[in-house]
Amino acid sequence: MTTGTHNSATAAAAGRPNAAKYSWLLKAEESWVIDTRDPLKADGLAYTSITTTLSDALVMPSSDGSVTVRAVVSEQRTLADAPSDPETSEATVLYIFSRGDAPVVRGKMNAGQYEQRLAKDDSAFGSVTHGTVEKDGSATAATRSLTLPANTSTAYAAQYTPYAAINASGTAKWARDHWNDRPEYSQDCTNYVSKALYHGGGMRMKGVNKDKRSADNWGRLKHASPPHSGGGFHYTNSHSWTVADTMRLFLTRHSDGLVNTETKQQYAKVGDVVLLNWAGKGGYDHAGVITKMANGKAYVSAHNNNRLNQRLDTYVNSQRGTWADIIRVKPGWY
Repeated sequence: MTTGTHNSATAAAAGRPNAAKYSWLLKAEESWVIDTRDPLKADGLAYTSITTTLSDALVMPSSDGSVTVRAVVSEQRTLADAPSDPETSEATVLYIFSRGDAPVVRGKMNAGQYEQRLAKDDSAFGSVTHGTVEKDGSATAATRSLTLPANTSTAYAAQYTPYAAINASGTAKWARDHWNDRPEYSQDCTNYVSKALYHGGGMRMKGVNKDKRSADNWGRLKHASPPHSGGGFHYTNSHSWTVADTMRLFLTRHSDGLVNTETKQQYAKVGDVVLLNWAGKGGYDHAGVITKMANGKAYVSAHNNNRLNQRLDTYVNSQRGTWADIIRVKPGWY
């Protein structure tokens, strides 16, 4: 269906030896596949191939007789106009099979939305209560070197806040380097963009000690968890750090950068932030970073279903009525 060989799930599954095991799932995904494929075809674009591989499979029997298979699913989709540069995605997926001698796939879930990695010792209790610990070895905005004026005294230098103007190429590089990191949260797309802006771009937080619900603040604080709950660390985030709709509101209020839509994506630049509104349903639902530009087309890297250099057109065409805002981030608060 992706390449256009078949136009329905029924036709695609016909004659396949194991079709009965997965045909309902293919049918459930039929409209999404076709709605993604046909608008690209109308623009003279077409997928010529798609390759899917499963690795690191883990089979887990359940008490009710069903079996869950957990596997890393990697996809490469090749478009006709970019045969040497396929779109890449990777996600850890849970497939639930029914019990009995003729098992059927009865469920499919993104593992990142249901799982949490725990330590083997008692600190696991603290992790469950307080969330995950960020393990990022990259330089942060707070540790970047700062070149001070020659006549700056040591005492005065200690009062400098070591932030610089945002580095768009650094934002994109961080996003590319970390596109397949394990998500911190079940809905991790905006958190991923915020970390790219902060760790990669060096963007300074705003109002970090103020109302975290306000769209005028952006940041996160790291806290030590109390010993009785297992120790470790946890974070408190502003809504604009983790919620796409609030991030867009924050950036439109406090960034001086250009705002475009997907219809003018040829003017986008690597490091721009993309906010997507699925099917025009109210607020913004998804966020990503432009990590590649080619032939006037923008390519986006994002979390949730982790994506590296996914064509923006594919996102926009995945559901009818979807649109995107492309924001050139230029902080106006420092």
